Amino acid sequence: MAQPHVIHLITKLELGGAQRNTLLTVERLPRYGIHAGIWYGPGGILTPSALSLPHHRELPRLQRSIRPLRDRAALRQLRALLREYQPDIVHTHSSKAGFIGRRAAFQAGVPLVIHSVHGFPFSPQQAAGKKALFLAAERLAARWTSHFVFVSRADQDTAIRLGLCTDNSSLIRSGFDLEPYFPQPQQRAQVRKRFEIGEDAVVIGVVAPFKPQKNLFQVIDVAREVCARGINAIFFLAGDGDLRPRLEAAARRAGIESRMRMPGFRYDLPMIMDGFDLGLSTALWEGLPQSLVQMRLKRIPVVASAIPGNSEIIRHGQNGFLAPPHNTADYVSHILKLASEPELRRRLGNAVEDFSAWDAEHMVQAQAELYRRLLQKTPG
Repeated sequence: MAQPHVIHLITKLELGGAQRNTLLTVERLPRYGIHAGIWYGPGGILTPSALSLPHHRELPRLQRSIRPLRDRAALRQLRALLREYQPDIVHTHSSKAGFIGRRAAFQAGVPLVIHSVHGFPFSPQQAAGKKALFLAAERLAARWTSHFVFVSRADQDTAIRLGLCTDNSSLIRSGFDLEPYFPQPQQRAQVRKRFEIGEDAVVIGVVAPFKPQKNLFQVIDVAREVCARGINAIFFLAGDGDLRPRLEAAARRAGIESRMRMPGFRYDLPMIMDGFDLGLSTALWEGLPQSLVQMRLKRIPVVASAIPGNSEIIRHGQNGFLAPPHNTADYVSHILKLASEPELRRRLGNAVEDFSAWDAEHMVQAQAELYRRLLQKTPG
């Protein structure tokens, strides 16, 4: 078989697991005899990382927000480019690029159209009308999709139950280089000194972009309640986004500004995590966040919302605790228990787990093998 050509298409190269693993995949696919390129919308913090890849293209009309005129222009541009480039595969990521990209690839006659689900655009937490609209869009886009890749088993099961796919799907975890996330306890003191955190403080780490789905205002509520119980706690939010001014204002109103650390996106995240005592995720919906796997590799127990993606990593009472979304009292109860019982933190943190499926090389190899297998079955 000649060297296959694949274009990965993603809405925006912001700082997130889906974006990182897409860049990593495009970078490493040539090791497996696959010619890969990445196309993306403007404005992402990780865009400079794409510029070093051999085939990259920014699509100025591709935007996250729904704007019919701009979206039609993006579809026309993408369709024309695909007809010109004639890739063997288009592999889409994220909701907007997933919809427009699959439609354009189908109309351009691309032999194989693959979509990675890093979490659905619809969720039980949304208003009924919005959820119905996004689900209808996914049902339509499924008609143009040859194969689905899921990062979580729960999303794969949901897609099959909703009729979005049948046996045309694969589970390939969202990979990254594991070694930087092995524990380096000697870095703890350095991290704490840098961010003015006392050695006796209990640090609760949150790793997330500041987006509505991450439900970070509940972190402020949780922090206020935990600090009111006399716990010497610091809440460390590694991330950034449009919600930052509102989150900072909420922390000030709650009187816990001194208990918060919001240092923005961190490229030294593996080192930062060595300063955490436990992790927290209040997300309302997820695919399967890399950050939970990374904290578990660091042997950090995690308190997380009991949603499908999180529940594949956090096992209640074994390596952390799960709380119903929006249930501040449960989050607080679990954090107080872990904060006051160092031996429990150690026991849950040291739970034995196998995260080899999240290894970056495993992910890239699995995608390369999937491409070749599907192309062999594709007519012409």
